[in-house]
Amino acid sequence: MKRRGGSGPVSGPLEIRATGIGWQLLSIGCSALGLTRLARDRGHVAALVGLALLVLLVTMVALLVVRQLRLRAQGALLRLDDAGIALFDGRTVGWSEIGEVREVSKGTALAFFARGSAELPAFAPGVLLFSAEGVARRRTARYGTPLVLFPVALDATKEDIVAAVRRYGAGIALTSADGAAVTAQ
Repeated sequence: MKRRGGSGPVSGPLEIRATGIGWQLLSIGCSALGLTRLARDRGHVAALVGLALLVLLVTMVALLVVRQLRLRAQGALLRLDDAGIALFDGRTVGWSEIGEVREVSKGTALAFFARGSAELPAFAPGVLLFSAEGVARRRTARYGTPLVLFPVALDATKEDIVAAVRRYGAGIALTSADGAAVTAQ
């Protein structure tokens, strides 16, 4: 589901892909800039610490690029359509399994809560250092559900996801963190 020309009504299923890693690289780059100053220090210990941390940051950049390439190769990570939410691993969560979609994390994420005793999967594509089970456990502890979408890391906005849930979800409750109805169109 993409907006025609960037505006107007949305049409078709919403296919969500990974977005760029620019903001992550920018934050690492700022840290690296500070560390290069430390690495040029005349003191041996400070210079060695600076170089070691600089190598760590370069390794982090390499891991981010590898992760991004893996995510891009997977194509669509999520697809919201009549059948439900199809995840990149092939599992489809039917709309009948979802009871509520709630804004969490100060409105920057959307958490999908199960209806009844349904079990929802974690959305954790391209995890390099953590297991999907660990991600599911931490998200369930923090948000109450393992299926949490962070639009900042995806190519769809929160409004696009909310519109798709409204379109296909057949009356699923959409609430903000304070319990009010979500008004994003």
